[in-house]
Amino acid sequence: MPEVDAMTWRAKAVGLVWGLALLGCGALRPALEAPARGGVPPDGRADLHVHVTMREALHPFFQGEPGGAELADAPGQRLVNQMEPEALRRAGVRLVLATVWPPNALRPGRGALGEALHQLALLEDFARRSPDFVLAYGAGEARQRLASGQLVLVPTVEGGEGIRRVEDVDLLYAAGARSITLVHFFDNSVADAADDQFGPLMGRLTNGGDGGLTPLGVEVVRRMMELGIVIDVAHASDRTITEVLALTEPAGVPVVYSHTGAGWADTRCLSAPLARRVGAGGGLIGIGLFRSPFQQVPVEERWEGFEPGTCDDDVAHWLHYTRQAGAEAVMLGSDFNSVIERARPGGSCARGMRHTGDLPALFAALEAHGVTREQLDGSAARVLRVLEAVEAHARPEAQRVARGRRPPREDLFPSNVP
Repeated sequence: MPEVDAMTWRAKAVGLVWGLALLGCGALRPALEAPARGGVPPDGRADLHVHVTMREALHPFFQGEPGGAELADAPGQRLVNQMEPEALRRAGVRLVLATVWPPNALRPGRGALGEALHQLALLEDFARRSPDFVLAYGAGEARQRLASGQLVLVPTVEGGEGIRRVEDVDLLYAAGARSITLVHFFDNSVADAADDQFGPLMGRLTNGGDGGLTPLGVEVVRRMMELGIVIDVAHASDRTITEVLALTEPAGVPVVYSHTGAGWADTRCLSAPLARRVGAGGGLIGIGLFRSPFQQVPVEERWEGFEPGTCDDDVAHWLHYTRQAGAEAVMLGSDFNSVIERARPGGSCARGMRHTGDLPALFAALEAHGVTREQLDGSAARVLRVLEAVEAHARPEAQRVARGRRPPREDLFPSNVP
């Protein structure tokens, strides 16, 4: 069909973009700094978006995994692990939405749904063999795991490219996904993605017109609510977000925008009006730590001595969304372990954003600019409240049906794909 062919062509275009971006070098784990004066903060912080198992998603390009030997030692190292368990504890981050990215365009022989299910299985395997992490599949389980002192991962999927029928949502739920980003870099069968995510030229190659939810997308959103899956509208067009909110707001179901910047290209950010609606509905907005040639920081959030390109940008984005949506809605959505360039050294963070060991400097900078310790420490509790609100709307019968579905085995692990 022409529509499917167009989507496939766009997927290949994005795959080419990522292929060109896959440039980097490995690094042995740098020494972590001692905790700053004042000790370790309370265990109440969360991160809405981390690619915990990117080594599997970008095999063989990406090096290292959390708890392993490799750790990026420069903000420009995009293909080296940036997540360290001890550093998370020192920063007080205990709850992480662990995002799997199924880049089907880079996996010949395996479809997008099969890749998503495969990545979820690999995340489960990582947690099983890692002494530092444990998976949680709901708010109650997450609370219990946090109380036991563990670092808790909630499985999420970035991009609904594998969803071609409503039953596919059931399969992702049965495989453990508790949050799904409807779209990623290009339009899919569910919804319209934000245009110009790679700039105007690539935007014309990878996306179509100004669209919203497809008829299937409407069904998918309703099914996610029935199953208790958090709806993540990151990367979505304004029209898509508006149409999602038209379905979730009357039901009292909050949504999240897991990672954004206040001006990461005109269309690759959450607009102020939509940010206010997300916050008013009890949802969450995650501040990403990525740099981009298209990034702009709101002038009104800058201060004397502000240094563009440093973590001052991240602080300014945080302040911008706090002004728009309220402090309770804003938290970290780092996008660590994505193929991104992060804040360079300077400004409020002397070493830049190399890895999770630099989060205390970012948090200190936020406090210096008016974000309270209580707001930072309460982010995990706010994530749990969103999970509970979404779960409260779920139908047990729908969950039972979803758990009984079986994935298409022929699409999971082809022998010719690692």
